[in-house]
Order: sequence, then C-alpha cells, then structure tokens
Amino acid sequence: MTALCKIPSYVYTLLDKKGIEKEKIYLITYCDMNSDHIYADSYIIATDEKICVLCGTDALSKHDGIGKGLERYFSEQYFYEYNICDIDSIKVEELLSSARLTAKTVSGDDIFFCAMTNFCRGNANLFVKYFMRIKKGEITSSDFSLDTEDDPKENSCPKCGMRYPDRNRKVCPRCMEKGKLYKRFGVFFLKYKIEIVLLVLSLVLITASGIITPYLSKGFFFDKILNKNGSLYGEVLVAVGIIAATKFLSHIADMVNGWVTTKMSAKIVYDLKNTIFGSIERLSLSFFNGRQTGGLMTQVNDDSNTIYGFFCDGMPFFLINIVQVIVLCIILFTMNPLLAALSLITVPVFIIVIRRTYNTQRKLHAKNWSGIRRMHARLSDVLGGIRVVKAFSKENDETSRFYVANARAAKGNKKVQLFNNYVYPYIGYILYCGNIIALGVGGYLVIKGKFSYGELLTFTAYVNMIYSPMYFFSHMVDWYASTTNALQRLFEIMDAEPDITEKEGAITPNEIYGKIQFKNVDFGYTKSKKVIDNVSFEIEAGKILGIVGHTGAGKSTIANLLMRLYDVQEGEILIDGINVKDLSFEALYKNIAIVSQETYLFIGSILDNIKYAKPDASFEEVIWAAKCAGAHDFIVKLPDGYNTKIGFGAKDLSGGERQRVSIARAILLDPKILILDEATAAMDTKTEKLIQNALSGLTKGKTTIMIAHRLSTLRDAHKLIVIENGKVAEEGSHKELLEKEDGVYNKLYTLQLEALKNAGITE
Repeated sequence: MTALCKIPSYVYTLLDKKGIEKEKIYLITYCDMNSDHIYADSYIIATDEKICVLCGTDALSKHDGIGKGLERYFSEQYFYEYNICDIDSIKVEELLSSARLTAKTVSGDDIFFCAMTNFCRGNANLFVKYFMRIKKGEITSSDFSLDTEDDPKENSCPKCGMRYPDRNRKVCPRCMEKGKLYKRFGVFFLKYKIEIVLLVLSLVLITASGIITPYLSKGFFFDKILNKNGSLYGEVLVAVGIIAATKFLSHIADMVNGWVTTKMSAKIVYDLKNTIFGSIERLSLSFFNGRQTGGLMTQVNDDSNTIYGFFCDGMPFFLINIVQVIVLCIILFTMNPLLAALSLITVPVFIIVIRRTYNTQRKLHAKNWSGIRRMHARLSDVLGGIRVVKAFSKENDETSRFYVANARAAKGNKKVQLFNNYVYPYIGYILYCGNIIALGVGGYLVIKGKFSYGELLTFTAYVNMIYSPMYFFSHMVDWYASTTNALQRLFEIMDAEPDITEKEGAITPNEIYGKIQFKNVDFGYTKSKKVIDNVSFEIEAGKILGIVGHTGAGKSTIANLLMRLYDVQEGEILIDGINVKDLSFEALYKNIAIVSQETYLFIGSILDNIKYAKPDASFEEVIWAAKCAGAHDFIVKLPDGYNTKIGFGAKDLSGGERQRVSIARAILLDPKILILDEATAAMDTKTEKLIQNALSGLTKGKTTIMIAHRLSTLRDAHKLIVIENGKVAEEGSHKELLEKEDGVYNKLYTLQLEALKNAGITE
C-alpha cells in the first residue's frame, strides 16, 4: 500500500468496519474539502475492485481517563463506493484557487468525489497518475510502489528528516561528514605535486628558522656568549653571523614560498572556476528556472576564491603550525616538564572553546553568503533590466530594494565580525594566562637557582611561539567554517544530475527526414499543474505545421519538448519514428533550430553571433543566411559591417534587427526541422512580409513548426492545430478550420481580422 500523505490509524479502523481491509488498499490520499467545497477531511481510497470516498470531520473527544489525554474520532459525512470497471477515467480539475477530483464513467456520466485547496492538489495529481497507470495495465497493483522521486521518505535524510536539496544527490548538508568534502577536494592538487613539495619545504625552512632564532638570540646568546662560564664567551661576531645566516635562509625560503604560491594561485582559481562553470553549464534548463544569475555568479567567483584561500593560504601554514607546536612542546618538556605542563594547561581549554564555536560560525557564514548572493542577484536583475527601470522611472524603487538587499548582506557580515570580535579576544586571554603562569613560575625557579635567566627567556619565547599558532588555529576554524559551506555548495553543483540526459547507446541516424509525432503527451513545469494535457498530432517530413492559441495555452512548451529542453511526463515524441529520448544530442540539435520570440545575442561581432550556430561556416554562407533573414541590408550599412561589435543584450540594435540576426543564426544551421516561435513578432508588417517570403523558399524540404498570433501568416501551412488550455482543440488546414463556424480557430481569425481592419491594416 502507498499512502501519499500521513493517514490516521482510525481511518483504517473505520474502513475495516466497512469491509475494506488495509491490506487490500494500494493507494490512498487526503483532500481537505468535501463535495460542497466546505472544509472537511476527505480520503480517496483505491483497491483492486473499488474506488471509495470517505468524508467527514476530524475532531477531539473529551478526556478518557487520567493521563490518557484527548482521543481523536471521525464524524462521518458520507461514504461512497464505485466499481473500478465502471470508471473510465479520473482527473483533477483546476479552479482559480482550488481544485476538485472528478471521474467519468464508462456510460459518460460525471462523478464529483471532493474538492481541495491547492495544498492537496499535488498528492491528488499523483493519485490520478498512478491510478490511471494501473487501470491501463502499465503497472500492477500487486507490485505497485511509489516512484522514488515522489516518495517523501526517499527524498529526506533518514537521520534528521531534512529534505535533500537535490533529490538526485542524496546528501544531507546537516549530517554529511565534513572531512569527506576536503578529502574529495584533494584531487584538485594532484597536478601540482612539485609545487606543493616546494611549498612545504619552504614552509619547513621558515618554521625551523623561526624555532631556532629565539634560542640563538636569547638562550644561546645570554648563556653561551655573554656568560663568562659560556663555551663561546665573547664571540659576539660568531653569534651575530649565525643569527644573520639563519635570518637570510628564512628570507630565501619566504621568497620561494611566495613564488610558488603566486604560480599556483592563478592556476587553481582558474581550475576551480572552470569546474564550477562546467558543472553549472551541463545541467538542464529546469535547474536555472529556480535560480538567479547573481547567485550563480557568486558561486563561480566568491566560492572559488574562498576555497583557494583556505587550501593555498591556510592549509600549508596549518600543517606547518601543527608540526611547529609538536616540536615546541617536545622542547619545552625537555627543558622543564613541570613548567611546560603548567604553561600549556590553557591549551585544552582553548580547544574546547574552539570546538563549541565552530557550528555557530558555520551558520553565520552560511547566512552571510546567502545575504551576499541575494544582493548580487538583485544587482544582476536590475542591470539586466535597466531599460525597463528607466522606462517606468523606477530608479528610486530599485535603489530602495538594493539598499534592503545590501543591508541584509551587511548585517550578515556584521554578525560574523562581531562574533569573531567577541570570541577571539576571549580566546586570546585564555592563552595569555599560560604565559603569565610561565613568567610567574619560571621567575620563581630563576630566583631559586633552578633555572637560568637565558633558559627562562628561551622558554617564554617558545611558549609565545606556541600561542601564535593557536591564534592561527582559532582563525582557521572561522576559515574552515566558511570553506565548508563553499565546498558543500560546490559539490552540490558538481553532483547535481541534469534532468535531461543522453541515453546510453543513443541513436545517431545517418539522416533525419523530419517526420514528427506527438502521442498522448502530458507535461507540467510543476507537478500540480499540467501545461500540456494529452496532446497528439503528426506532421509529415518537409511539411509546415502551424500552432495557434491564446497566450499561455502551451504553444512554446510544445517546441521546448520537441527540442528536449524538458522531457515529457507522459506519452512520447517521435522524430522519424524514433523517440527523442533515444536520439543522441548530436543528432537532435544538429537537425533542429529554433528562433524564439525572446532573442539573445552575445557580446561580440554580428558575424560571431550568426556563426554561433555553425562556427566553421564560411563568410559566404553567413551572408546567404543574413539575406534570407532580411538582415544583410542593415548590416552592411553599419560602420564595420559584419564585424560591428554589439554589447550585452545587443543594446546597439533595435528589436527587429536583433530578431533578424537571430533568424540568420538559425538559418545558417540549415536544419531539417525549423521552429519559428513568434519569430517575426518584433517586426513591422513590411519587414515581416519580406522575411516570410524569404522563409517560404528556405522551408522547402524542411519540417517547419510555425507558432504565431497573426493567423494570416499561417495560411500556407499544410496543417494547423489549435491549442487551448494545453489540449488540441482543433486541427486541420486553414480552409477546413475556417469552415467550422463555431470553431475556436474561426472565432480567433474573425476577431483578429476585425481588429486589423479597425486599425486600418489590410491583409
């Protein structure tokens, strides 16, 4: 049995009394209204023989005994049973702010089960989906189980219950082992083995000289050079020479370290940004629909710099500092075990405090990054739509919105800095207590003659050298928290699976002719709402198909599905009898070109933009494509002709000129299937007719899908389909559809013709 939501146990008890055993139920869901659109508790139950509707209200009874609390009971309103054999189909009918579950019987009668708010609509759609699949025999109720992608338990962490950010990557950010992130990232450094060895050696020399210098300048100098009983008494030049040589060696090592770090930094940041961008680019279009450009740019830029800084600026010093602390501890315990133990007693306290601050720091960094991402997203949106902002004089409004986003980012950064300013002085004071102990106890030992003055100076110098790495470790925890968040975001992108993937062993036909078939296609951008509903049509190779309908009817979605920008949820799309899911991407995208009503031109020359579809095209081919698109005449009048540079979003060109360049780009590919999605919408009537004439010659031998609001442009189409509410309302030729006086196409055409006449435009 599969319950699409949590079902109370008393519901099963009540159903059992009505002769419906729990073991016989294979599908059950909940709706929050009854058939009168009044809030109630309705349960839809499916068994092998029946579909049942139980409706009532869920209430609480009085106390039943001491300590037993309140018991729940169900006040039944109605209960209906229907034989499966009498049901032809069931569906969810979407209303303005709610929906209702209905069915149609074999005899053609309608059944109204119950209504629901949009909150329950998703589960109701799933109920319909799987019920109809079982009824059609696609799956059987005996081995039925909910698809993984729809099962909440499969999409949640079993440990903490948090939903996975990506259902294809079952990793919980809260419970994941952070160490694995860093271990996995180590592969980025495999190509820099020599540089890493040089980096580590230079750091070892720097650290070694740092450990030796306090001894040479304090203990050795006072006890061996200035002390009359010293073995090198009076040899000041020798001591100065040794100290200078040590310092010179440290400077050489520091120069090598800087050279290696500089050499590695650009390469590693380059690799990181390429990796993040490459991972983003391979994902399907649905990934970008739920994300803002500014947020993705933040991941490419800021996260890569954070990760680089931690591993190249932080980790080498972290490792060397660990070695330094171990060596210094050995030296201190060798010099005086008791004094060393007393001086280092603050270190365990320091470690405990650092461990407790880590989770807080990680959360603060996550919120800080979120604020920065939102600010960048706001900035990107405004700059990209600056024309609209100017046109509606919304500069002050957008400035206010940016102030809000900027304030959030500043607030997040302030919290991080304030936390650090509170914690680090406190940690520093804890460590400084150890230095006070060393001075106090060490001074007492010097007075008692158990410790020399030079040894005390050396000892306190080494104690302070231990505390310096400890300060670094405390800041490293803050760095580690920030980097952990960045790595987590990086691997979420890298591990995200595209919704649209090429099938293993995909077919690459020698030639595609262009016959297109849609068979019972269903699709929705969200599970709760269908955009395309049971659409079926066919167009022969080399023919022209016109698609018309109201705005939002689903016309452009049909083009997106044909190109596999999205995959159908039910049904199939065939090209030359081959399912598009079985075709290789190379075969698909080399033979299909689309000119959308939303044009986009890249930064560069007009020539580069046209050749984008076919980089190896000759200049003559580019000119031919531009002439076909009616773009050649205005291009040659530009200062640099085809080499004229255009800015971001082609701001140097008019809307019609951008559209014509976009059409030329599609024509240059010379595809077998050409999709024109309102391709001439941005052009005047004269230019549109010129392009239509050019395209009429170009479309010969090509399967062409023309989506247009101006119905007169589709007169020459071999076939027309009218899309209404995601369904094929009518199909036929222009003449055939006009003959249907009460038809949708006839009404659209008549209204449009009258509107054009009123505007003084004749067709």
